[in-house]
Amino acid sequence: MGIARSLTTGASSLRAHQQRMDVIANNISNTNTVGYKSERASFVEQFSQVYSMGSSPNYRAGNGSGGVNPLQFGLGVKLGAVTPDMSQGSLETTTRNLDLALQGDGFFVYEMNGSQLYSRAGNIVQDQDGFFVDSSTGAYLQGYNVETDASGKIVKDENDINILDRQVTDIQIESSVISEPKQTQNIKLQGNLNANAAEGDERKTSINIFDNLGGSRTLGLTFTKTANANEYTIAGSIDGVDLTLGTTTLTFNADGTLNTPTDLAIAAADLNAALGSTVFDENTPQDITVSLSESGNLGGSLTNFSGLNTVTISEQDGYKAGDLVDLSVDNEGRVWGSFTNGQSELLGQVVMAKFANNEGLVKEGGNFFSVSPNSGLVNIGTAGEIFPSTNIIGQALEQSNVDLTTEFTEMISTQRAYEAASRTVTVTDQMLSIVNTLKR
Repeated sequence: MGIARSLTTGASSLRAHQQRMDVIANNISNTNTVGYKSERASFVEQFSQVYSMGSSPNYRAGNGSGGVNPLQFGLGVKLGAVTPDMSQGSLETTTRNLDLALQGDGFFVYEMNGSQLYSRAGNIVQDQDGFFVDSSTGAYLQGYNVETDASGKIVKDENDINILDRQVTDIQIESSVISEPKQTQNIKLQGNLNANAAEGDERKTSINIFDNLGGSRTLGLTFTKTANANEYTIAGSIDGVDLTLGTTTLTFNADGTLNTPTDLAIAAADLNAALGSTVFDENTPQDITVSLSESGNLGGSLTNFSGLNTVTISEQDGYKAGDLVDLSVDNEGRVWGSFTNGQSELLGQVVMAKFANNEGLVKEGGNFFSVSPNSGLVNIGTAGEIFPSTNIIGQALEQSNVDLTTEFTEMISTQRAYEAASRTVTVTDQMLSIVNTLKR
């Protein structure tokens, strides 16, 4: 019966608006879900039933008729698309170093049960084995670990920075990782030696330095005024034992600035000889350079002015072994460890993924997305370095981008449309009832 067509048309509207309400309800439910991206339901009309294709104008010499449009009836509405809004959510700062947020386009990369997944949520924890995992699902966060040699020691570059193994894998930083000791290689001296000192006057200074095993050793230097103007001798000791120095005389210019030498070399072999051991590495070589003059900085150099003897060893670059106490992540996703020896070392790096069409990804639940035929292939790299428009923010989480004002407005319009569609069903039912009474 032709009148029944309005029943199915009204029913299609009820069905479509119920689906739209499902989308709205899901958005509102995930208002506080970390990294959630809201969705929008879009409708399209269903096909129309064509009764007549119409006709073209028929006009000749002042006679005829104009064209007639097609005659067709629409058969309702259906859900055309559910489109995610992939815009940036607001960032909320936290107090956890392993809470991570992406500022800009891209996704964190996870591995779970052999499948690679992608997410904007970066609420990361460490499991008992030191793996970085998603706090709610246990999925492994992907990135780079440090490169190690056959003995398990971390490999360093010429600048003494840990080298990353550029193979994407599960990030793992065990709590047992240590900062290996570093033998002292550079020492800085600064201060004044009194130009008016009497012959034989001494100035002594000392500092703790570190051997190849991280052991603390006391290096002492003694400056003694000679009978010659603008001249001092220098003698050294290690743990109280006299030490052979390559240079034993300091000379100054008439204006009080240092003439020679500008630095002093202490051979590792001489340190071992004085100590009667091999605790200082002689092979690299690992000789110690004592800086006596800093170019362009008189305050950082030895001087020979009238006044007090203030020469002191101000700094050295060695340190003992240290245990891991904390982790932090910088804007490029590099994971830094803080150790009890005061050092901060690179221990890993978080990678991220980008797609040609973010809206084409498939939602997998648990704040995860997966690749679809229309998302494009994944492009994996690092923030700042490969993807300069994206930063990884530590101690922060990206919040849901759901706008409750918009959702409530959409909910009202959906409710009204649903009510109107239900009225078409009710009125059609009444019309059918009237038809049924015609036989009486």
